[in-house]
Amino acid sequence: MTDAPRQLPYAGETVPVLGATDALAFCEMTIPAGFGGPPPHIHHGFDEAIYVLDGELTYLTGRSDPVPAPPGTLILAERGIRHTFANPGDTPAKVLGIWSPASALDFMSEIGAALPASGPPDPDVVAEIYRRHNGVIVP
Repeated sequence: MTDAPRQLPYAGETVPVLGATDALAFCEMTIPAGFGGPPPHIHHGFDEAIYVLDGELTYLTGRSDPVPAPPGTLILAERGIRHTFANPGDTPAKVLGIWSPASALDFMSEIGAALPASGPPDPDVVAEIYRRHNGVIVP
C-alpha cells in the first residue's frame, strides 16, 4: 500500500508535495488571484525557487522594485536574499515551488496556513513563524 502524498496548506489552497528527498522538495502551487504574498523576508536555512507555469506574479529580490513574472519565469531566492512575490491579478497563477533542503516544507506548512488568500496576514504570527524557522521579515 502506498502512502497518500503529503499535502500542505497555502493561502487557502491545498498544495500537493510532488516529491521530496532530504535535499529537495517540489510542490505544484496555485497562487490565488489578488494574493498579496508574504511580507519581504529572508530565509537563512534553505534556498527557494518558484517557476511560473501559468498566470502571472510579481516578485522582488534584494531591494529591487517588483517586476512581472509571466509564465516561464524562474524566481530564485537563495539563502540570505530578501525576496517576496504576489499575485495582484484577477486570475490564479500556477507555479512549481522548489526548496532545498526539503526540511523547508515544515516552514511552508506553517506559513501557508498563516497566509490568507486575500488581505494581510497577522504580522505577529508571521514574524514568529519566520523566527522559529531561521528566517526574518525585512521591510
